[in-house]
Amino acid sequence: MEVVIIEDEDLAAVSLENLLLKSNFDIRIKARLESVEDSLIWFKTNTCDLIFSDIHLGDGESLEIFETLNIKIPIIFTTAFGQYAIQSFQFFAIDYLLKPYNKEKLHLAIQKYVDTRSLVQQSNENTLSVVPLPEVPKEKIVLKERFLVHRGKQLISVNSKEVACFMAQDKYLFLYTSSGDSYLYEDTISNLTDKLSKKHFFKINRKFIVRHDAIKNIVMYSKNRIKIELYEAALNDSLILVSSKNNSEFKKWLNN
Repeated sequence: MEVVIIEDEDLAAVSLENLLLKSNFDIRIKARLESVEDSLIWFKTNTCDLIFSDIHLGDGESLEIFETLNIKIPIIFTTAFGQYAIQSFQFFAIDYLLKPYNKEKLHLAIQKYVDTRSLVQQSNENTLSVVPLPEVPKEKIVLKERFLVHRGKQLISVNSKEVACFMAQDKYLFLYTSSGDSYLYEDTISNLTDKLSKKHFFKINRKFIVRHDAIKNIVMYSKNRIKIELYEAALNDSLILVSSKNNSEFKKWLNN
């Protein structure tokens, strides 16, 4: 795989390069970029398979790069600051490593990228071979009580009672637990909605499905918008709004 490193600190960049080249993965470092300006210029005419990016650079934050160019390349963030975790997942983030990290954590992050890429390829292949089936009556759909996720090569079965929310990000769906863990989940938010208990889960907008027990606060954000705060610590800084078209149904759900 071809990777690009966005890092303005020489020692951090060299350390990451050494860890990558000594890893068990077939990695070629295509470029090292040291600033927002250099990155904006480079990515206008170049691409790669995976990006490793610090957030604080000499001339700004790397998030500006991904927002400006709408880059759809998977990113592993490597930073000393934890407050950008949720914001980073708006930009195709695969993982978020806090400095200092070791080779084991780096290996798990790269493995997550490899697994994610494999899942997408498998999903695309399955889509091509799907034979249309008769529509299943909604009353016969079996509601999910457990969710099989993976972390590296480890398989984990998460009980629905442990789920805080699901968050859609581009082609991927992430499951957040009430204990603060997050996992990639192989499904789409639109497909998953009909598999969840309507009593416990509600799709508040096109990106979020929340569990009732995970809601900490509900406040009026504006005249027609409702803001939700979850107990899930990793999502505290995220702005989670109920879409205006769902406001009425959301209130009915809360009052049921």
